[in-house]
Amino acid sequence: MTMKPEIRSCRIRATAIRNRCSLLLGLAFAGHLAFALPAAAQTPTARHYDIPAGPLDATLNRFALQTGVPLAIDAEKLKGLRSDGLHGDYDIAGGFAALLRGSGYTMEQTASGYILVAIPALRTGASGESGSATALAPVLVVDGREWMGASTIDRHTIEAQPGGNGDITSLLKINPSVAFDNLQLSSKTPGEIAPADISINGAKFYQNAFVVDGVNMNNDIDPGQSNPNLLADVPGRSQGLALDTDLLESIVVYDSNVPAAYGRFNGGVVEANTRRPSKEPSGKISYQSTRSSWTRYHIDEAQQYSFENSGNYNEQPEFDKTIVRATLEGHLTDNFGLLANISQKRSSMPTSFYSSNNVAAMGSEKRDQKREIDNYFVKAFWKPADRLEIESSLAYAPENNIYWRSNSANSSFETQSGGTQLNLKARWDGDLAKVEHNLSYGKLEQSRDSAYDDWFTWRKSTTKDWGIGNTATTSSNEGGYGDVDQAQKTLSYRINADWKSFSLLGATHRLQTGLELSRQYVRYARLTESSTYVTPVATSTCTNGSGVTDSVACDIGTTLAGWNGQFFTQRTRYATGAFDFTTNQQTAWLQDEIDFGKLNLRPGLRLDSDDYMNKTTLAPRLAAQYDVFADRGTVLNAGANRYYGRSITSWRLQEGRNQLRYNTEKRTTLDDAWTLGTQATNLVKFSELEIPYDDELMAGIGQRWLGAQYDLKYVNRKGRDQVIQVSGTSIGQPSTDPTLSPSYTTYTNGGRSETDIVTLTVTPLQEIRWLGTRTTGQLALDWTDKKQNAPDYLYDSVDSTNYILNPYIQYNGQIMRYADRPADNYNRPWTLRLSSLTNIPQWNLTWTNFLRYRAAYSKIAQTTSAASSPIVHDGQKVAIWSKRKFSNALTWDMRLGWEIPLARKQALFVNLDVFNVLDAVSVADSNTAISTGIPVYEVGRQFWLEVGYRF
Repeated sequence: MTMKPEIRSCRIRATAIRNRCSLLLGLAFAGHLAFALPAAAQTPTARHYDIPAGPLDATLNRFALQTGVPLAIDAEKLKGLRSDGLHGDYDIAGGFAALLRGSGYTMEQTASGYILVAIPALRTGASGESGSATALAPVLVVDGREWMGASTIDRHTIEAQPGGNGDITSLLKINPSVAFDNLQLSSKTPGEIAPADISINGAKFYQNAFVVDGVNMNNDIDPGQSNPNLLADVPGRSQGLALDTDLLESIVVYDSNVPAAYGRFNGGVVEANTRRPSKEPSGKISYQSTRSSWTRYHIDEAQQYSFENSGNYNEQPEFDKTIVRATLEGHLTDNFGLLANISQKRSSMPTSFYSSNNVAAMGSEKRDQKREIDNYFVKAFWKPADRLEIESSLAYAPENNIYWRSNSANSSFETQSGGTQLNLKARWDGDLAKVEHNLSYGKLEQSRDSAYDDWFTWRKSTTKDWGIGNTATTSSNEGGYGDVDQAQKTLSYRINADWKSFSLLGATHRLQTGLELSRQYVRYARLTESSTYVTPVATSTCTNGSGVTDSVACDIGTTLAGWNGQFFTQRTRYATGAFDFTTNQQTAWLQDEIDFGKLNLRPGLRLDSDDYMNKTTLAPRLAAQYDVFADRGTVLNAGANRYYGRSITSWRLQEGRNQLRYNTEKRTTLDDAWTLGTQATNLVKFSELEIPYDDELMAGIGQRWLGAQYDLKYVNRKGRDQVIQVSGTSIGQPSTDPTLSPSYTTYTNGGRSETDIVTLTVTPLQEIRWLGTRTTGQLALDWTDKKQNAPDYLYDSVDSTNYILNPYIQYNGQIMRYADRPADNYNRPWTLRLSSLTNIPQWNLTWTNFLRYRAAYSKIAQTTSAASSPIVHDGQKVAIWSKRKFSNALTWDMRLGWEIPLARKQALFVNLDVFNVLDAVSVADSNTAISTGIPVYEVGRQFWLEVGYRF
């Protein structure tokens, strides 16, 4: 017998009856249930629960049904209250306490069952809170969901972890399935504030799905581009919005057995859920900072001088970072709340105007590189009816980076990324299904704004006097490459229905169905005409015979060659122009959670279609678990899934982009008009591709033993049809089209990969209590074997051509194919992680630790070309590849959080983060010269300090 249907039917009656119906029903059934339930249900033994967030009365009912205890509640008293759900191991009393935390109610056990009672007012201490210690909530929640392959970082963990720049991916280092770029912690770039690129289960860093509140926020314009000094391209990254973690309620990572509701990825899903406004008015303001003087640099002696005098954007000997955050939230009425959050991140990095090798001769002159990320976020929550919830949010998260080129005057330029996301969500808890509608609009950009549109190679003169050297042909470079605008605008509608459970053929079924429609517009535009001027000649005037003065490409100033002035006679020009297209995408999914005794199955299908590649894909998903003893003590897990990846819009936008370029425009005198240059032929040919996919097999076991949860998981990923860029000649298709360069490049599905990943996590089921302190923690181990090494989609003529031709090479003394050589990034062979959080309530102190041990790894590179090689295989000379082994790395990060209580619910707080506490010297990477390569080290000990006030 269940109580939920009766309680629901009672709620829809007249108000006078509804106010007491839950209480009467509960008491009526209490005696019968007490006798009908097995004795085991009456014991306080802890078991595992996975109850989703929702209205408090509904979550309490669900918990009571799962535990088998009689429950009496007054639904009217709980109207408008919500619960964050229950994920983890609890006994009955602990489960009720967790669900009711902060509600003002508690459960009281009677002879007939449990009843809801209000908590009486208690004597408060100095902080205004209860004089008794508050139970420490679980803070290191990993694999906290029922299906193996999902892990959750909850709000407590987000607040407790040393967060650094405060971005989402920085927190994912505790996840054993997430790998970072070798150079992510480089000592040369500690001033950067952008989110790091990550790889999940060996996939490309641009093939993850980033989701916020159910809406995709990936940048698909050109996420693989990282070089800011290109004529026509702008750097980008995969994560479209650099959201600050202060906004978030939780971060969920799906690394395997991903539900059918998620798609368009090959790696994994990172889902960020923003916070709802609190019931009571509250807020917070804080200031956080770090700087070069608080940071220990580890730089190789051979590069020490060049680093200290760097004029390079990716060598930062000085920096100053600040983060300002402010939040105001609360409910204006019982059922309507607002949350507003602002954060501003700033980093300033003075570097030399002259490159390091010219400082001695030309002197030191500093210019600032700058990085800026803003978050402006507003969220409204409205519950107009018991079964209806409406959320709307607006996130504006622009990012601006200021660069300049060394040895060049007036060369500063600014890149813009990030953008806006507007989201409207409605949830209806109906009699047949819980239905969620989501309508969203997002705009992302990847653009550049240059101080100068043109680039000049002046001869050094009295007016252009910054050139290096003092010869007659010494150049003084000046200018920029013009303005480029790239935008991605997406309008989408998504509906998801979680249907009420039903029984069929002896099993319980919980269906989920969904549909998503989206329309995405992308555009590349060169906003300003840009010319590169070369070949200056002498002149004594900049005014021609018609009285027209050339103030752009002519200058009056005595050069070292004795000219009275100079003007340019040749240029290469980029004209203004744009390319754009629109993609329509349709998605549908169907999934069924089937409970059949000890066996749980979750089959699913996902259908994706779009008119970019004109392909329709069908991705089967299957997850299974078997509860061996029906007590969650030993659970076997398995899965077989297919994931179809993302299509980058740059693949198409690059086609024809070079046709905006006009080569070799000339003039002989100032009286001559510029000739029309030869229009450049197209360098890139786009053709429709297959959608890259990964096939996944996983197996795992969850075991409770000696007060801890052990989760061992194996994942095998086979990546196929991966997109790489190659030359037409390398694939035997040189162009005969006069508008297309004979040596054009194109994209193919020639990439393949295979990765094996084993992870083990150990999580204590109970807090460790000692001398009044309470500690939670987790131990995690991962082992990765990445067998193949397909290049990224960005063009690399040597790597891509070799990958397609796939010749034999010699590596480590063995003959193998080029494509089978080991990967050299995102590929530490194994890593051990230990996380802990200790609460010391008598000192108002929390102490968080994160230790990470990464095994030694090898950097590989070609040391002898095939032409010069003495090694012959099958009658052909083969290139020789070698490796350089770098030692293991142990780092310890720590946060000390101290809170100073003031009046009720008010406090000052101080957070001290210390990264690399032991100042360990760890190699991040090296250049490709394996025998003589200079190592790049990770940053040493670094301090962050945050001070703030909450109320």
